[in-house]
Amino acid sequence: MLCPKCHNRIVKGSSFCHICGEPIPQQKTEKTILSRVKQKEELKKEKSKKRKYIVIIVFLIIVIAFIVGIYLFFNMNEPSYSSDNIVSQQVEKALHIDKDKVTLDVGGTTTIKANLKCSYTVQDASICKINQEGVITALTAGKTKIFCVSESGKKETVKVTVNKKMEEKVEEDDYIFPHSDTELLTEEDLQGKDQQQLRMGINEIYARHHCSFKTEEVKNYFEAKKWYSGDENLTSDLMNEHMSEYFNEVELKNISFIQAHR
Repeated sequence: MLCPKCHNRIVKGSSFCHICGEPIPQQKTEKTILSRVKQKEELKKEKSKKRKYIVIIVFLIIVIAFIVGIYLFFNMNEPSYSSDNIVSQQVEKALHIDKDKVTLDVGGTTTIKANLKCSYTVQDASICKINQEGVITALTAGKTKIFCVSESGKKETVKVTVNKKMEEKVEEDDYIFPHSDTELLTEEDLQGKDQQQLRMGINEIYARHHCSFKTEEVKNYFEAKKWYSGDENLTSDLMNEHMSEYFNEVELKNISFIQAHR
């Protein structure tokens, strides 16, 4: 191998000429060239892998964002099914009762049927009662109403008339005011009645509802009547505390009317 400057022979692979000191360019060996080519190929492969990873990551991000977007869309537009509005969203059939009028004798029973599940209440519980199976039991003569309410609040009304049993019907003379439970009293009805009769006339309305009396005089008076039957647990004091539960509107007005004339 010759020095490119002084052309003296130098040792192959020397970095400079030992005669003139000229730097000797190193010739690339085939092995070195192959090594560098391999490095370049590996770099290309590495870059290619990185691109693939980036593409995969971007794709996954897009897919996840798409799924989250669909989930949020349907959840934001989905109707709420809370316990309060489930019933309101349901379309319930119309409520129908098989009887809108019922007539019974005292002690009699009958059953009303509804096409929907209902709860039942009575306007005047002294005249009749009803259980939640729709069985009506007549208690005393008079007129009242039964209210049937479905679970969604739909309402129907059944009119109830309770008559006295034939064997229990007595002469009007057995009463001071024979119709004070069904007809409003007038001034004419009260004419000629003394204070004692007016007193018993008021108690007569209580007695119709099986009131028991503490005063011996009043107690003996009504126990002598064929139509009277007292309930020891039902006193006038108790009835006075809950008058609207025991008396109908006609009776309440007649009690006030008689009291005003005493």
